[in-house]
Amino acid sequence: MLKYACLQWVRLISMKKNLIFLFLSLLVRNVCGQVAPTNLQEPGMFIGLNNGQRVYARKLQMKSPIFKKSFILVNDSAQYDMAAVQYFQDQEGFYTRITNSKRSDFAKRVSVGKISKFYSSRTSYDNYYPGMYGPYGYGGYGYGMPSTRRVYYFSKDGGPLADLNYQNLRSALSENAGSLEVLEKYRRGKRLETGLTILGSGVFVYGLVNSLKTPAPNAARRADPTLYVGLGLAAIPWIMNLFQKDHLNEAIELYNYDLAQQPSPDR
Repeated sequence: MLKYACLQWVRLISMKKNLIFLFLSLLVRNVCGQVAPTNLQEPGMFIGLNNGQRVYARKLQMKSPIFKKSFILVNDSAQYDMAAVQYFQDQEGFYTRITNSKRSDFAKRVSVGKISKFYSSRTSYDNYYPGMYGPYGYGGYGYGMPSTRRVYYFSKDGGPLADLNYQNLRSALSENAGSLEVLEKYRRGKRLETGLTILGSGVFVYGLVNSLKTPAPNAARRADPTLYVGLGLAAIPWIMNLFQKDHLNEAIELYNYDLAQQPSPDR
């Protein structure tokens, strides 16, 4: 009887541990949210919530009221606060939350593979200077004309997003020699661009200083030739970017292509 009682006691303790573990798992899941499945491929429109629930929709609209929080309107009736959404898919494509963003931005997926690619749009404003026309009339400080640029990210194996740059890609593509070779081309090109920019800037400053010197008597003031040489050197990186390949994207495409050619383990 004593042995049976001890066995029952051990089972009871084990059940309590399992219940505590389950409770903590649910708590972390609800409080901290989930990482969106960035490689999700499914037809239709839907949103994925922080609690793991997926809501399908016949109609899905993004709403951004002026004096209220942004939300997603599902089927013209249900509203979901953007803070509660981890990912969604509408007519335009699949979007996932940027986990390292302080503004809770979403990035749009533009390619799917072992390495998937995303981007988000960032808007910045040029500053006004005194005497220019701004939001408060002439002579005030404020914000200038907006300019929008794309910020790119990537995801490996459906994991969280990472900034698309040389350092992150070198780590993610480390098992593919061809991709690493392409990344080295990118690194060498960036070093060359940096060197030409520094050299061109130095030559330009040298020419500018010489051009500002007081000329000899009865001599006309002329721009020093090195001024134009410096401008030419500094412009070379800009010209190079117009014609050279995007080596970061090339490395991703090669990585995905090589993996697609490999036979699956179950064959």
